[in-house]
Amino acid sequence: MKKTLTILSFVISFIGYSQTTPKSDTTEICFPYQVGQQILLDLNDCDETKKLFEISKKEVKLLNQKTGEQDGIIKDLKQTIVITDSIVTLKEEKFKIVDEENKSLRDDIAKLKTKNTIFNIVGGAIIGGLTYLIIFK
Repeated sequence: MKKTLTILSFVISFIGYSQTTPKSDTTEICFPYQVGQQILLDLNDCDETKKLFEISKKEVKLLNQKTGEQDGIIKDLKQTIVITDSIVTLKEEKFKIVDEENKSLRDDIAKLKTKNTIFNIVGGAIIGGLTYLIIFK
């Protein structure tokens, strides 16, 4: 049992020492010049793309606000169209009523002219007859 414990402690200590790594500077990475240049270009493109994406988000938000406002304006315009249509129909009905009243008034005027003409003829005949009777009698 002592042997197994000794071997086990020896193996554990050996594994423990083998896990340590020497300290080295990891800030330097060696790439070929072409690869490094391509990485820098890609990083610049990525930064520009992120900026463009943020600008696009802002533009989309502004466009959504603008379309919301325009939807409100369109609703208001539709309401005004409905109101003006109702006003137009009411005015047309008013004109129809006025035309009907004018027609009935013209008919009444024609009837009155006829009555006045008959009255004038009858009155003239009566006055003419009375004048004849007064003068010649």
